[in-house]
Amino acid sequence: MAGKYKKGALSFEFVPIPKEILLSAEWQSLPPNTVCLVMDLTAQYTGKNNGRLNPSFTAMEKHGWKSETTLIKAKRALLECSFVVHTRQGHAPHTSDWIAFTWWKLDWEKTMDIEPRGFPYLNFIKLQPPTKTIPALQKLQDKLPNRQTRPTETAGLVPP
Repeated sequence: MAGKYKKGALSFEFVPIPKEILLSAEWQSLPPNTVCLVMDLTAQYTGKNNGRLNPSFTAMEKHGWKSETTLIKAKRALLECSFVVHTRQGHAPHTSDWIAFTWWKLDWEKTMDIEPRGFPYLNFIKLQPPTKTIPALQKLQDKLPNRQTRPTETAGLVPP
């Protein structure tokens, strides 16, 4: 018998990528191999390992990568993006690089090269000021007396 069904539960796993990322100029300009690398790295995400996503050739061979040179180029292009953070520098032959995406919270570990406080979580969202502040500022400016200063007044000279 299958497991218990929960109302609204999905029978499959999925990985969300924010729409702001997909519509950004930065994403649109990525080479196709880099987009494939992002998809393969997000497939590694378990919900508890952001910051420990492994882009090594050994790990990526399982996802169908055949050329180490292509993977290196894709990794370099990915690391230039603002929504990716390099969390650990690998040292051959025993440790590998780790990567984190900024649309998920960092699952920090003490072996990472970055501190959790410096992680740019949700850095891709462009915050806009609330619409109420602009009219409020205009009202304040309207209430202030119009003081036009002339260069002669500021120097203490009185015009003739």
